[in-house]
Amino acid sequence: MTSARPALYGAHYTSRRAVLVLNLGSPDSPEVRDVATYLHDFLTDRRVVGLSRPIRHFLVDRIIIPRRAPRSAENYRTIWDAEEKTFPLIAHTASIADQLSRQRQCPVAVGMRYGNPSTAEALCALAALPSVEELVIAPLYPHYAQSSYETAVAFVLEELDRLKLRPMKLSLLPAFYDAPEYRSVLADHVREHLPEHFDRLVVSMHGIPTSHLHKACRARNGHTSHCLDRREWHETSGEGDCYRLHSEATRHALAEDLSLPQRQVELVYQSRLGFHPWLQPYMSRRVGQFASEGVEHLVVVCPGFVCDCLETIQEIDDYYRGRFLSTGGKQFSYIPCLNSSPAFVSALSTLIDKTFADPSCRLSTPIPTKYQY
Repeated sequence: MTSARPALYGAHYTSRRAVLVLNLGSPDSPEVRDVATYLHDFLTDRRVVGLSRPIRHFLVDRIIIPRRAPRSAENYRTIWDAEEKTFPLIAHTASIADQLSRQRQCPVAVGMRYGNPSTAEALCALAALPSVEELVIAPLYPHYAQSSYETAVAFVLEELDRLKLRPMKLSLLPAFYDAPEYRSVLADHVREHLPEHFDRLVVSMHGIPTSHLHKACRARNGHTSHCLDRREWHETSGEGDCYRLHSEATRHALAEDLSLPQRQVELVYQSRLGFHPWLQPYMSRRVGQFASEGVEHLVVVCPGFVCDCLETIQEIDDYYRGRFLSTGGKQFSYIPCLNSSPAFVSALSTLIDKTFADPSCRLSTPIPTKYQY
């Protein structure tokens, strides 16, 4: 079934190279039934909830969705564009693809991990173009996590196998948190929005369960340079795809690139679900402590999200703004995501050029174990 949301941009270009842009997705609408469908797809992914399939489906379908879907639908309504009938993440991802297509003069497809336009729709659209021989898979996740970057890539490869589409040479854009192009555009963007006077810049990353990390990376949970201090170990041990390392490196780099004291830039993790241990410090705890520490003007940026979404607009800029102000804070500033800014699209295009040119980015068979379902 073809969705109402376009999956392909630049179909008229006859380039032998194309791009598949991946993002998380959003419900089709803020109606409870659409939100429930989206939550089911999201929470039954084993890379998101790491329980056995029967237990995972029982908890999600019988307990979590009946309780969570109506409340989530109310939240989604606050960010719904009723006129355009879309959500910010969908609109910005489409704009990124459209700009990339025109800038690179090649076909660019959009595939959402959950929701529409679907990954299958995007792949079929690209495979139907006879000129396309090479494809870069470009997950819009600067940081590697099994519940975001990894599941999106694994799903593409699974769908390719299921659909039995004609073969194309595949390359994979690596997590780009530390790429100079990304660091530069992020720092410029934050600098543009940073108030002249503020007390603390908080880098809020989406949390993950500590069980998603290598055992050595679970220690000293709450210490915000644990993995960064052990970067050499990560590289020599083949654990470079460590979300904690990537998050800590981004906080450190942002302070450095903005010429701010490291102590003025703090890392926290948001959006915790359930009661098992997740990466700390929790934003839910820290937000009530800042004012008592003398922080009157708090600034928050969410560099783990390329596009603004429920977790940034409603959770950070609404809910946590209210929490901070109600506990004695005086000013709260939220810095929007990079979204579909031309500067970010240009940086992404450069990273895609490098991916095409780098033989180490080629995806060969057999599929690497971490991308197998």
